[in-house]
Amino acid sequence: PVSSQTKLKHRSRIESSGTFTTILSTAPGCSVTMVVGSSKPPLQVVLGSLSSDTISKQCGAAASRDNSTAYILGTSASALKLKIDGRVPMEDRKAPLSQFRPKSLMLSTVRVVAINTSSTLSTYFSDQLQSEQDNEKLVDDGEITPYEADEMNEEWESREWRKRMDVLPSKIGYALLRFHTCTILMRFYEFIAGRYILCVDGNARLEGGSIPGRDNSTYEHSVDVMDKLTRDPFQASLRTSQILHNQEHSPGKVISSDGKETSTSSELCKQMYTTCLWANIIPFLAELTVQHGVLLYGYGMYYMEKKRKRKEREMSNSDSEEQCNDEQDEAEPVDESAYALSILFRSCHLTFSRGVSLIAASVGGAVGSAIYPGWGAVFGIQIGDTSVGALLD
Repeated sequence: PVSSQTKLKHRSRIESSGTFTTILSTAPGCSVTMVVGSSKPPLQVVLGSLSSDTISKQCGAAASRDNSTAYILGTSASALKLKIDGRVPMEDRKAPLSQFRPKSLMLSTVRVVAINTSSTLSTYFSDQLQSEQDNEKLVDDGEITPYEADEMNEEWESREWRKRMDVLPSKIGYALLRFHTCTILMRFYEFIAGRYILCVDGNARLEGGSIPGRDNSTYEHSVDVMDKLTRDPFQASLRTSQILHNQEHSPGKVISSDGKETSTSSELCKQMYTTCLWANIIPFLAELTVQHGVLLYGYGMYYMEKKRKRKEREMSNSDSEEQCNDEQDEAEPVDESAYALSILFRSCHLTFSRGVSLIAASVGGAVGSAIYPGWGAVFGIQIGDTSVGALLD
């Protein structure tokens, strides 16, 4: 499988031999060979130029060693291996501000509204059930009559429903703002990783196929790492499931990466756990950054409000209360120390919670992929994250 964007712009001729088809391009200065038709061996796609003897030897050796089919495309002197599923490395990476495109914006808005509405309703019904149980207990104890319990239940329903519906729009607006802030931070972290840490963006790779201070294998490793960090779990689940089913040598059985026979679902869970773990690092880091920002903002507002009230109190105090104020001011350094310690404790708690959520989300994505590839991974990640959040937050 080759991307639909890959096109031969020069005259080509097609030669067929059995189940294999070879396409030879006659473009000046390059020869593009594409061998297709082999279904059982794994596919290996290599971008590069046949004019480079090194690349040709590498492709031939890799194809012989892995029993794979090699695709050689392009005219650059450098070589870049496509993934086993035919993806261009970093193909799933999103463009900056892509979440503001009409389709993406609509889907994200519907998703955020649905999550917050369902969360509000589930909390309301849970609290309503708890309130009714408390009133029933009072009836059993003889403290109130059943008629009074019904009136209390109706009053609670009317009061709480109005209060929660009034808060819901602002809650959804805050959730949308938080979602887009996290997404922008994700793209920013991807930019920093690609441009300055892994050096796979911009002019990091020179025209000659080399990077200052690094060899070609190091660059390919950096591309592989960046590809793992920007994978789309939804697409990865579908692709991995399809590849494993194509590699089955018997119904429900495949050969794992360590050479042992295992079930297809087990191998899918294993591979998707690793994929989800890598793919969720940047999103969870962005979420952790936003949570720390909210934490510091909340503590900062609380501290400034407390300081303002203290100044107002000092201005309005009489001479007889000055001594008490002096004693409170002497205790202020202790309050500031406790204030800083509280921020540190909450920060460590948030970091630990996000770390556990990352692992739980990866497990959920792996299990969801085994149940229903694609959407199963998405819902599994969401369930794993929210479950740990409900327990630790």
